[in-house]
Amino acid sequence: MPHRILTDIKLPDFQDRPQKEGDIMRTAERLFMQFGYKKVSVEEICREAGVSKVTFYKYFSNKFAVLEDYMSVRLSLGMETFERIRATEASLQEKMQAMIAMKESAISQFTPVFIHSLLDADPALTALMGRWNEMSMAAIKQFFIDGQSSGEIHAAYSVDFLLHVWTVMGADARSPEMMTMYGNDMMKLSRDFMSFLFYGTTGPPPENQTK
Repeated sequence: MPHRILTDIKLPDFQDRPQKEGDIMRTAERLFMQFGYKKVSVEEICREAGVSKVTFYKYFSNKFAVLEDYMSVRLSLGMETFERIRATEASLQEKMQAMIAMKESAISQFTPVFIHSLLDADPALTALMGRWNEMSMAAIKQFFIDGQSSGEIHAAYSVDFLLHVWTVMGADARSPEMMTMYGNDMMKLSRDFMSFLFYGTTGPPPENQTK
């Protein structure tokens, strides 16, 4: 995370879990990123992690439970990072830069094939991503409210309007058409999305103006 506010944020490695559970989580992450969630089986996870199915089911009821746990850890990290950005003594401009860096860091951990697999119409996946989006939107709403309170976001804008624009553009950014347009370059897509929403067509200010 190349930003001063985020320098000591550590990505989860599941070292705090029992060894076999951590092995399962790390292996599942690697396989999900390589093949996508849908194409990975419990048997493959067990084989690659060097654990028995009995051990797997000691910790997880099924493959979806692994994904749910993994995504929950990622979401918790995102919320922790967002709260750090909110609480820091910095201008809104620098906080925006930190949020862009946070988003890029998160995207860099997810492969296009994994992201595509999460956009499946499966009801359980849809519900999981819905919970993720609900928490993310609550955080973004607070960011807009903070910006208006400090006078750095124009008070005439309705927060609901800003959230609507964010939601509509975010949904479009996740569309297959947009991903094809960007050649599955998720980093570039994420950077353009965040920069346009925060700065509009003029783009972000020079770095030396945000410090």
